[in-house]
Amino acid sequence: MSEKDSELIRASIEQKTNSLSIVPFSNAISIRENKRYLRYLVGPIVIIVLIVFFLPHIFVESTARIINYNTDYKEKAPFTFVLENKSLKAFKNEDFEINLSIKGNSVPESVYLISANKRSKLKNLGKGKFSYLFKNIQRKEDFNFEAAGFISDGYSIDLINRPELASFDVYLNYPSYLKKQSEKVKNIGNLSIPEGTSVTWEFSTKSANVIKILFSSGKQITENIKDDSYKLSKTFNKTESYDLELQNKQVKSKEKISYTINVIPDQFPQISSEEYHDSILYNFISLGGSLNDDYGLTSLRLFYKKTLADSKEKESQFKSINVPIDPKFLSQNFIFNWNIDSLNLKPGESLEYYLQVWDNDGVNGRKSSKSKTYGLKLPSKEEVSKAISKNSSQTENKMEKALSKSQQIQKDLNKIEEKLKGKNNLNWQDKKSIEELLNKHEELRKEIEELKKANEKLNQQQDKFSPSSEEMAKKMEQLQKLMNELLDEETKKLYDELQKLMEKNAPKQDLQKVLDAIQKKESNLDKELDRALEMFKQLKFDQKSEEIINDLKETAKEQEKLAEKTTQKQEDQKSLQEQQEKLNEDFKNIQEKLNDLEKINESLQNKNDLENTDSKENEISNEQQNSSEQLKNNQNKKAGNSQKNAADKMKEMADKLSSMQKSNEQQQAEENMEDLRMILENLVRLSFDQEDVMKEFKKVNQTDPRFIALSQKQLKLKDDSKIIEDSLLALAKRVYQIESFVTREVGQMKDFMDESAKAIKDRRPDIAAGKQQFAMTSINNLALMLNDVLKQMQEQMAQSMKSGSSMCKKPGKNPKPGVGELQKQLNQKIQQLKQGGKTGKELSEELAKLAAEQETIRKAMKELEKMMNKNGGQAPGNNLNQLSQKMEETENDLVNKKLTQEMILRQQEILTRLLEAEKAVRERDLDEKREAESAKEPKQDIPPSFEKYLKAKERQIDLLKSISPALTPYYKQEVNEYFQKIDN
Repeated sequence: MSEKDSELIRASIEQKTNSLSIVPFSNAISIRENKRYLRYLVGPIVIIVLIVFFLPHIFVESTARIINYNTDYKEKAPFTFVLENKSLKAFKNEDFEINLSIKGNSVPESVYLISANKRSKLKNLGKGKFSYLFKNIQRKEDFNFEAAGFISDGYSIDLINRPELASFDVYLNYPSYLKKQSEKVKNIGNLSIPEGTSVTWEFSTKSANVIKILFSSGKQITENIKDDSYKLSKTFNKTESYDLELQNKQVKSKEKISYTINVIPDQFPQISSEEYHDSILYNFISLGGSLNDDYGLTSLRLFYKKTLADSKEKESQFKSINVPIDPKFLSQNFIFNWNIDSLNLKPGESLEYYLQVWDNDGVNGRKSSKSKTYGLKLPSKEEVSKAISKNSSQTENKMEKALSKSQQIQKDLNKIEEKLKGKNNLNWQDKKSIEELLNKHEELRKEIEELKKANEKLNQQQDKFSPSSEEMAKKMEQLQKLMNELLDEETKKLYDELQKLMEKNAPKQDLQKVLDAIQKKESNLDKELDRALEMFKQLKFDQKSEEIINDLKETAKEQEKLAEKTTQKQEDQKSLQEQQEKLNEDFKNIQEKLNDLEKINESLQNKNDLENTDSKENEISNEQQNSSEQLKNNQNKKAGNSQKNAADKMKEMADKLSSMQKSNEQQQAEENMEDLRMILENLVRLSFDQEDVMKEFKKVNQTDPRFIALSQKQLKLKDDSKIIEDSLLALAKRVYQIESFVTREVGQMKDFMDESAKAIKDRRPDIAAGKQQFAMTSINNLALMLNDVLKQMQEQMAQSMKSGSSMCKKPGKNPKPGVGELQKQLNQKIQQLKQGGKTGKELSEELAKLAAEQETIRKAMKELEKMMNKNGGQAPGNNLNQLSQKMEETENDLVNKKLTQEMILRQQEILTRLLEAEKAVRERDLDEKREAESAKEPKQDIPPSFEKYLKAKERQIDLLKSISPALTPYYKQEVNEYFQKIDN
């Protein structure tokens, strides 16, 4: 409708209104006439009232629509939308579900949610129930429901921010002893940390003003948060879990955040070990093993204590020594060779020891772990004696076996040479025979090497547990030297050359030449082995004799002590009986050793004079048996007498055996010197005869009639040399001073004699003369060598006779007095003479004797001075020259009969200085002896099995040392374990 039409209508309505306003309403309608129609209004009024009461909206809605004519009214739906959510407040970033019910006579099949120009269908749950899920709601949402064309009122969802943990940093400060740098991790709550680590958290939050931290230990922390951040520190010594809960003024966090701190405790260090001890000399203990710890090792110590012999008493406390380790490695191997000589363990004593390792725990204090406890017991004196006898027998068997093999090689060489004589070339069998010869020689070399080591060990064992006299020690040393020289380089080179010739298929002549040289060497070896065996047996006899004499003396001493205890009843009867039974057993052992001595003597080629001691043994046994019976019957006085008699008889028997031993030694020495003189005379005669024949051969040719006569003379000289050779080899078995090169020179003399005879047979006088020259040279060399040996023997004999002993350094022997002692005795004589009051001729004779004694002492002092100045040494105060002058003054005073107080004082000064000089000499000798003993300290032989173990450990140590220091502890540990697995 246009605006013009509207204005026309408004004008028409206004005109009509004005025309009707002239007539009043009351005049126009008659009220009285119309009252009769009121009865017709009752029905409609009742109906209206009922409608107003029961359906008021018919009037209300209509009225509202009339009043609000500008409002757009939709058609009324036949059902109602009912929102069942009590609150339309949702958490940001979380899902929110809308629940809707439809009330009414008809229920639509589908309901839609209209929001932000988006129409989404609700899920029909049945029975007029519908739902819709807002996922991860991010902002405020306005929405309506629509169903069957009808739209619900509008709704709004308001958002609430829930408190949340945005991020967090964790700082790990490790204990200082770990030497590990601090670390920072981000957003990691579950941690595995070493014990004692300090953990610091820095939390960043959103929409939170309170944080609650609950630890499993029960500790709870509630703190206000400022600026959305919070910091907390705690040191952990055990595993703990903890929960985080955040809240703000409106709400708590949806759920607690749970984490666990796994604390790795510092473990105890671990140790595994193995040990090997020297079961022959008991000089050392080798300990090897592995150590490891999770964070570090600080020290390893060896603890030990002794148990005394024949007692259950132990040292009260363990002593310890440090074992070197490398603290840089968490896992490592160790090897420690412990020299137990310094402990001065005696036979029968035992040692208890173990290892203990400490870690570097800086939280709880250093922790330690122990290895198993090891034990070492030194054998008793009797056990040592049996062990030495056993080892001696084994060494002797080795020597006999080596000698037998050497003799077999000699036979094989002869067979091979015989076969080769009639052949031009070697066949397969010949080559095989030579190969077998090479193998046998190699076996012999190994056996001789083992023999040398066995004898060396035997010597060391005897020197440690059963020290011999100085003379016996020299014999042991000379025998060992002889064994060391059994194998020479020249023989080895010959066998190597034979091997090369075999490989090259060399001509027979070359092989035969080498085989001839080898045969000569093997012949010498055979003789030297035979000599060594005989010398070993003789030495065994001498040592056994010395051992029996010492045992008799010691047992006699113990028997005397027991006799005194028995007589005085110092101990109870049972103890006395037990001690006597032990001494009875000790004497039985001595008797067994005497039987062994007889067997050894029977095995010798040159037997010793061994006196029968059966009657004396029976007497001693009877006395001991009587004492045992008397002790059982409480007859202590009689028992004491029997024990004393047994002790005296033992001493007599010891003295008798000792005299017999010295007599044998002296008699043997005299016989040996006489034999040596005879050999020397024969050698000199042989040398002159050989020289004469050699000169004659130079003058003749092969057609000269004298050639045959000279040949016969040379053959006789060869026979003479054979007699000398046999005599010398027989003597060498008895005389230790004869060096092995002497016997080899004899072999050379024989070889040159044989070669000369062969040249004569081939009628080649020039070659024969040359070989005779070489033979004569060997004869002269032998004469010179043997002359030196004779001098040594004579000096030794003279010294032995002068000292009146065998120079035994055993307790109980009276050594030759020194210069200081002689001077002291002289001073006493002068003092006595001064106080004695002698006069005349008697005084003159005494003074002359004293002057002669002083002169002898002065000359001895000169020798002492030379000894002191040897090798750059000096006498104390360097005043021995002045001392000599003072002695000369004393000699003059004595000759001139001047016995003054001044001379007495001078003599005292001389004595003081002499004693100082002798002390200096003794100290120097002791130092030299220590140096010598240190220089020849025996090598600590370890069994192959344990040696292999030690080498494996050494290899591991070298590998571990190669680990880069830049590696972290974890990777170092992994590398260490890898190396250990390789070696295992």
